Amino acid sequence: MNILPGITIHLPESEQDPFYFETARKPLASDPETTACIFYNEEANACEIRYGRPISCQTFPLEFNGEKYVLSSKDCPGVGEGEVSKEVLQEARNLAEQEFNERRETAIALPAIYSVLMSQMIRQSAEAMQNLSEDDRKKMDEILSKSKEESTEEENTSTDQSE
Repeated sequence: MNILPGITIHLPESEQDPFYFETARKPLASDPETTACIFYNEEANACEIRYGRPISCQTFPLEFNGEKYVLSSKDCPGVGEGEVSKEVLQEARNLAEQEFNERRETAIALPAIYSVLMSQMIRQSAEAMQNLSEDDRKKMDEILSKSKEESTEEENTSTDQSE
């Protein structure tokens, strides 16, 4: 429950658009021009969800793209600092591969989850519409027709401007 408020879900606007999650960011007190993960505690120089953080955070900044390992951020303060043992490097690589596989599995499952959620919402919406009084139904029709008119006007305006 500590993690969900810091995550934004981006729903696809078309079949070609991806469905993905994004961690919210906040400006740093020490440098308002720079942002950090919403879970970064600047005073403690630590992650507030350290022991429950997602695997992508555990592997940061190392990523695996299915073929090779890459640094997702060369600005990470730990990059190039100190020595890394073979065991620690192997563990980081294993986690990066695991994160890649989990991300791929999630990407495969998300459209099905999205479909289930949307069908549930459509069913609930249809049930709510059936339970509307006649007055409420008329009000809803008025609202929807105004919304359609505004959308049509916006489309016509943008078409006129592009010509």
